[in-house]
Amino acid sequence: MIPAVGGEGTAKTPDGRTLAHVERGAADGVPVLVNHGTPGSRLSRHPDSELYERHGVRMIAYDRPGYGLSDPHPGRSVADAASDIGAIADKLGLDRFAVVGGSGGAPHALACGALLGDRVLRVGALVTPAPSDTDDFDFFEGLADINVKEFGAALEGREAVEAFIQPYADELRRNPDTVIEEIVSELPEVDREIAEREGFRAIMRESFSEAVRQGVRGWADDDLAFAKSWGFEPEDVHAEVRLWQGELDVLAPRSHGEYVAGRLPNARFELLEGGGHFLDEEWAVVLDWLAAGAAVT
Repeated sequence: MIPAVGGEGTAKTPDGRTLAHVERGAADGVPVLVNHGTPGSRLSRHPDSELYERHGVRMIAYDRPGYGLSDPHPGRSVADAASDIGAIADKLGLDRFAVVGGSGGAPHALACGALLGDRVLRVGALVTPAPSDTDDFDFFEGLADINVKEFGAALEGREAVEAFIQPYADELRRNPDTVIEEIVSELPEVDREIAEREGFRAIMRESFSEAVRQGVRGWADDDLAFAKSWGFEPEDVHAEVRLWQGELDVLAPRSHGEYVAGRLPNARFELLEGGGHFLDEEWAVVLDWLAAGAAVT
């Protein structure tokens, strides 16, 4: 039996910021650095607490700057996630590792595949948004109204996006279910059903509440990072990538995933028919693929 790991920790970046992280899964498993969604926190996880152990992975989730317990990094780009994850890996003594991200975390995972070279075994990207600064893609097509409004505010600048997010952050502190219900009301039935599962909902409440521990900082900085160049091009991601996309997703629509996949030099795109934004039932496949990267390199 592989012993389990657990517990919280922190790492320091070269510029002196603190990053909070938590480990779950198998102590001797393949290390996988996790990039949470937008908003989100290190407390995001699969409802099955034994999933990571069963699939032989050591999952290390962290708060992006401004979320949870991680110091803010105003003006950060998506690309900056690579050096932050590198700092966490250094602190934990990890020479090589896989990286995964879902939704707003997916571009940050891709940044590691572009900028951390051979340290990255494989990159998993679930329901990824596309870059917004390209002339050959309509970022808004198929996007849920709540995301159209949020991203539109981000394009206006910090003051506008912080004003848009603030009521949601305030309500997450009072009653997270109110915000969750507003979000899922625009999603397909498959997502609404998953969001009604108590285990899934409890983790959403916990992660979203932790996301706004510092107010709107992390959330707004994510949105502002998505409203400008990622800081790298998809063509720069030379690590092996697999993208999973829900057919019915409206928070990161199918066209986004297909566009990103089409620009990646070493990627496989998997469309999950009938799937939405929440791909919990696919995580066993995701983990097995990520862990297998250690055996083929």
